[in-house]
This record gives sequence, C-alpha cells and structure tokens, in this order.
Amino acid sequence: MNPLFTNSSSIKLWYSIVLVIVLVPTFFIYSQKYPDWGDDFAQYIYQSQHIHSSSDSYKQVLNIEEYSSQKRSVFFSVILSVVTPTLHIQNYVDVISITYIIAALCFFMFLTSQFSLAISFVTTLAVFYNFLFLRLKSEVVPEFVFIALFYYVLYLTAVSKKWILYVIPILLGLLVSVRFVGLSLLLTYVCFLFFEQDKTMKQKIKDVAIGLFIILGCVMIINTCLLSSVENQELKLYSSIVVNGYHFNTIFKNVSIYSSYLTLFFEQEIPYWINTIMTVFAFTFFLIGFVFSLLKKRNILHFSFIFYFLFLFFYPYNADTIKYLIPIVPLLFYFIIVGLKLVFEKINFKYKNIGIVACFGIVFLSNSKTIWLAMKHRDTNIGPYETSVLQDFEKIKTMVKPSENIAFGKPFIINLLAERDAYFLSQINYQQVLQNANFVLLAKQNVNELYPKTLGIETSRGDTTELNHFYLIKL
Repeated sequence: MNPLFTNSSSIKLWYSIVLVIVLVPTFFIYSQKYPDWGDDFAQYIYQSQHIHSSSDSYKQVLNIEEYSSQKRSVFFSVILSVVTPTLHIQNYVDVISITYIIAALCFFMFLTSQFSLAISFVTTLAVFYNFLFLRLKSEVVPEFVFIALFYYVLYLTAVSKKWILYVIPILLGLLVSVRFVGLSLLLTYVCFLFFEQDKTMKQKIKDVAIGLFIILGCVMIINTCLLSSVENQELKLYSSIVVNGYHFNTIFKNVSIYSSYLTLFFEQEIPYWINTIMTVFAFTFFLIGFVFSLLKKRNILHFSFIFYFLFLFFYPYNADTIKYLIPIVPLLFYFIIVGLKLVFEKINFKYKNIGIVACFGIVFLSNSKTIWLAMKHRDTNIGPYETSVLQDFEKIKTMVKPSENIAFGKPFIINLLAERDAYFLSQINYQQVLQNANFVLLAKQNVNELYPKTLGIETSRGDTTELNHFYLIKL
C-alpha cells in the first residue's frame, strides 16, 4: 500500500512534525497587525494579568448589564497569563500564534481518525492557511484554543479507552470556560453517550452523570479559584439576550446571514468565475457528505455540527459572524471530504484519495495570492496599542483618581490601559451614564473606528483636556 495513504503511528508522527514545520510561517503572518478597538482582547488580557499577579484593585465596568459578562473566557485568560503583565501586545499575539498551530495539529489528529494521512495533511493546510483564519490570528481571541479543545474532544471519542470517560469531561469543562458556545459540544457529548449501542441504559445514565459531575466541577474550580472576586454573569446575561432579542424571524435571518458568510471562506483573490465554481462545488459536496452520511448512520460529528449552528441561529445577530463561524468551518471541510469520497465511490473513480488530495491542494493554493496581498498591505488606522494612544492613557491615569471612573465606548480598555473603573457609553444610554460618571472620554475624528460611535453624544459641563487622540472631559 502507498505509504502516503496509510495511518501507521510512525508515519503519523512524521506527518505531524512536517505539519508543524509547514505551519511555522503562520506564526509570523499578520503578527505585525495589532488588535483593533474590539473590547474583548482588553478583558482577556486584564483578566490574565490579575491571574498572573492578583490584586485587590480589580477595575470593572459599572453598568455591565448593558454590555457583557464581567468575567468570561477564564481558561483562555489562564493561558494568556503565561505572559508577564506588559503593555507589549506582541507578547500576547505570539501566544495566539502558538495556539493557532496547536489547533491545526488537533484538527489534523481528528481527521486522521477518519481519513488517510495525506488527505488529513492537505485538508489541514487548506483550513489553516485560509485568509480569514490568518486574519483573526492577529487578534487576541480564544477561537483557536476553542478549536484545539473542540477537535481534540472529537478525536478522543474515536479512541476506545476507559480513561477517555474521565478526560473528555475535563476538556469539555475547559471548552465551556473558553467560549459559552462550548455548551453545544457538551449537549453533543451527552447525546453521544446515550446513543452508544454496546451499553445498557443504566450504564449510559451512569456515564452521563459522571461526565456532568466532572464538567460542573471543572467549570466551578476555574470560576471560583481564579478571579474569585469577579462575578461571572455569562449564563444570566446571554440567556437574557436570547429571550429578549428573539423574534419569530430571528432564526430565518441568522440562517441567511451565516449561510452567506460561510461562502467567504472560499472566496480569494482569483478570477471571479473560479471563486464561484469553487464555492458551488464545496457546498455541493458538503451537502452530499452531510445528508447521505446522516441518513446512513448518525454520529457525534453530525450532532456537533447541528447543535453548534442551533446556538448561532437562536442567538440574535451581533455582527460577529466570522468570529463565531471560525470554530465550525473545519468540520465543514470534514463533510466536504465525505461528500467527495461518496461521489468518487459512486462513479468508481480508482484514484479517489489522490483526487481528494488534489481538490484540497487547489483550495490551499488558492489562498496564496490573498495572503500575499494582505501581507503587503499596511493598515494606517490608529489602534489601541499605538505609542501615542498609550501616552494618552498614561496621562489619563495621572488626571483621574483611582477612586473615580470614566465613561467610554470601550470600557474594558479603560480597565486595562487606564486602570480605572468604567461605564459603557453609547449613543443610546449616554444621558443616564453621564449623570453617574466622573469623566467621559470621546474619540477624535482621526480614530476612525471609534469616532462615529461618539457622534450625537453631548455634554455641556466640565473642563476638557485635549489629548493626542481623545478629549477627556470632567463631569
């Protein structure tokens, strides 16, 4: 048999080593582009710094119920805490680059439990050299830690060892502590245990009880032993968002939005008609693979895909489509492989393995021009880690007492860079917020991303200090 298409442990090890080597360039791609003004990264880094060096002066967002959970992605922050607290964002981006390669390796291991090494290798490269994956890698986000845990759990479900029963629940506890949507895989795992054919119902119930006990214990330890003074409101806030933001047409809107955004993962800087052909073929083979394998025999992979999207479909649209799609796209590629195999077998194509490798080789190579153009591009927008911006926040710290607070459109950034309590400020709530805040920070027009968010916010009292990129107004 051709060694390219065997899965012996020794060859698998060599493939894994080569995969890591081939992925090393991703460590440097886009690492020079610092995070934008998205507020999540500031919360993760601030949490990580307090995990690394705990302090009683933990600063918070005072009207958090209007914004987000006060504590989230704690296990992700634990990983970031390997970095000594610093204002050098590159140190944190480097950690993300490492988790990126680990995520790719976990996905590769998952694929090898289902397909040949050559197919698994090329498919992993097609996914992790995708432009949208690499673009997100320059941000301090937990998606790639989530991917590593998600696909390693799926890999372990194919391993028939007794210790798996205790390891998977621990990983699921960590997964939920990285992203709330990890609950989708928890539900999947419960279904998986109940659908096992070789166990009695009594044994299945026992296995589920053990699993849920370990998961709950893991989540509680993470949330009570780390940042114990900060309340975790994820369950309360996110369930409230779903209930209050749900309308009859929410699901239909989300189905349309997420379906259209999935096509972006196959659109590159290549002739438009090739983009169209590639996208049509990809989703045709996905549908064939998903539907026919589902009809043949349901398994944990089908439940994983379905439950994940159900979470997305019921959650009101909030413009973070790409970020939330990133973890499930690799599983989309899995079903494309299944679809290709089914079609090749149906037409008696002798070289189906070579054909699949060639198909994903084309997808992999189609990214090259997009990546090259993106590397040449230099973003001129002003980000939160520009030297002049950091100077502004250093001056803010000298002007605002530790006991005072600041109203700003990105309040977690105030916690991190100014080390002060904050109010979330928007065009909707500003009248109420300005009655309670001590200071308000408004962006100048040169901060392109933030300036439009402050339009219409009026304040007529207090001294104004002009900074490089902001106006600090005492209320």
